[in-house]
Amino acid sequence: MRKNAKITVLGLMGNSVFMQVPHFHSVGETLNASSLYMEPGGKGCNQAVAAARLGAQVSFLSCMGQDRTAQDCVSFMRSEGIACCTEYKKDAASPYACILTDSLGENQVTVHGGSARFMTPDFVRSCAEVIADADILLLNNECPLAANSAALDIALAHGVPAVLNPAPYSPLPREYLCKFSVITPNRHEAAMLCGLPADGSAEALLHGLVTMGIQRAVITLGGDGAIAWGGERTLRCPALPVTPRDTTGAGDCFNGALCCALAEGLSMEAAVKRAAAAAAFSVSRKYVMPSLPHLHELESVGSH
Repeated sequence: MRKNAKITVLGLMGNSVFMQVPHFHSVGETLNASSLYMEPGGKGCNQAVAAARLGAQVSFLSCMGQDRTAQDCVSFMRSEGIACCTEYKKDAASPYACILTDSLGENQVTVHGGSARFMTPDFVRSCAEVIADADILLLNNECPLAANSAALDIALAHGVPAVLNPAPYSPLPREYLCKFSVITPNRHEAAMLCGLPADGSAEALLHGLVTMGIQRAVITLGGDGAIAWGGERTLRCPALPVTPRDTTGAGDCFNGALCCALAEGLSMEAAVKRAAAAAAFSVSRKYVMPSLPHLHELESVGSH
């Protein structure tokens, strides 16, 4: 029987606008978009929805403006069965993102963090019970380090494993990184964290992270799948063969699915495989929210 996993996520949430373009801009170039689409988004928001759709009981902590965007986003999350703990800032707009997708399915993302930049440690500590009750705490770099650190301290004090998706990249203290049970960078982020060239081998990047004192690491490699250190051996997970339509949010899908699987008690190897399957499913569909799979969709293709 599948364990009812509890996951707490800190993150940014706001409106995302998607536009389809034939190619990415050259300097000074104006392009006509062939389509326009809007949805709630943000790394933490996407990760929370990904985990919830795969069966986790999810609590989401965020900081938003006192505006219509906040009302719409919180309403959406509740419709997904996600409990929201929200700090409101009257002098800051809710976050906003613009995503351009080219004819090859690749994307470029610009984010205005808005109110998310002002999440406070005091707010996080007011949600201590939600963090302490989780099976896993999932953090990313769209919230201030002080807020993330406060959440991490609460998790560690209550024996809750913490996972860090170090995206978007920012320099982080080694002693902070080493407190996490798992970190999940992509190739570029892994290279920046351990000071190695991004075009080196995935094994070298993984070794670089482990030698820093990181307990377990999963490096996502896009079309090449993922590589992980599970504490005893290196795990290779090739990408599933799919035709990419839109890669936006694939990393967030991977992280939400990974944490859901780990919280259910799956091994690192099984969790990475499920996360890779979820991410592969997501890139075969356009946009983010319509692409995040429900559990029955993964089970129908034998990825459970």
